[in-house]
Amino acid sequence: MTLALGVAFAVACAPGFGVQEGSTDRLAGDADAVVIGETLSGVQTGNSVALVLSVIRAIKGDLAAGATLDVTGRVKLSLTGDLQSKHYGLWFLKRAGDHWAFIPVFPNCPTLNLGCFVPFSSTTSPGTVGTASLPATTGDRVALELVAALEQGYTSRSQLDTLARAFNGLGRRPFVSGLCRILRANPDPELRFIGLTGMLGGPDETSALAEIADNVNLIPKLKASAVLVPTLCGIRSTDPAAVLSLGRLSADPYTKRCAAMSLDFIHTRETLPFLARLLDSTDPKAREYAIQGLSRFVENLPIAEANDQITGKSHRPQGPTPYRTAETDRYSLANRWLRSDSETEYLRFWKSWWASVKNELGPAPKAE
Repeated sequence: MTLALGVAFAVACAPGFGVQEGSTDRLAGDADAVVIGETLSGVQTGNSVALVLSVIRAIKGDLAAGATLDVTGRVKLSLTGDLQSKHYGLWFLKRAGDHWAFIPVFPNCPTLNLGCFVPFSSTTSPGTVGTASLPATTGDRVALELVAALEQGYTSRSQLDTLARAFNGLGRRPFVSGLCRILRANPDPELRFIGLTGMLGGPDETSALAEIADNVNLIPKLKASAVLVPTLCGIRSTDPAAVLSLGRLSADPYTKRCAAMSLDFIHTRETLPFLARLLDSTDPKAREYAIQGLSRFVENLPIAEANDQITGKSHRPQGPTPYRTAETDRYSLANRWLRSDSETEYLRFWKSWWASVKNELGPAPKAE
């Protein structure tokens, strides 16, 4: 396993990794001003940053082009000295008395150019994107700027990563779906996969998943894979075609863990052959997800919802449980994690269980 692949496995399903859907929209809503701007000067003292920002154009607020703003903010990495380069891009700003404070695009941004704002490639002629409808909200206008910046070009992995994560943090609404389709048609595989990732959770999810599965061999080479792979963890579609694509992705070493996590939470009959195959995975976390998914199928538990921690709904069977026995209860991981010293026993049980029911539940769908 390469170092990059190992890191992807380690972070793919880590809590808080990536960007939650709608977080960029919320950021735009919380800001008093959203601008494309460039720093003229700046200094960092410890974790505090003070800079002069020149407004190129305003997306939200009444700031005029050419206005200069005193802006402060905080970064995680403590340093002291003048900022050595200009920083051009998308800034979310909040009024702070007689000056402004930047709202970090991602909490605890380590340095100014790593998540405090969205870096664009500096240009005198901003990019344009043809859309079927006009942007109706600040979030739509932000989305349009992000796509224009992506199509105009990126100069580093960190820039592309921030652009991709900010775009993936937009809500799955029709205007954004249209922009995703534009990116999906781009010949650059990085932009194409950013568009496909943005479709996950939206109306085009099933076809996007199929295209991702068809081109899974490209993913390890993509700079944008750090955004795509964790997003796969959140798929909850019960569409058999979507499940089939997840099954194909669960056979790939790079996407296996997040595909396994989604199959675990979906746990419909169509997921069972893929979950059973994952019992032999070389990834221990994928094996655990497989046992959990089989357990949840047997107990006929619903897919977990956002408020499940409060209601406990996903812990209650949603109907008959014909496959549930005292033995399946004993080896169930429906609502608990696996102890490492018990894994061999649990794997042996669930392999035996699948062998006893797979003919009744039907032949395995092809994952190729």
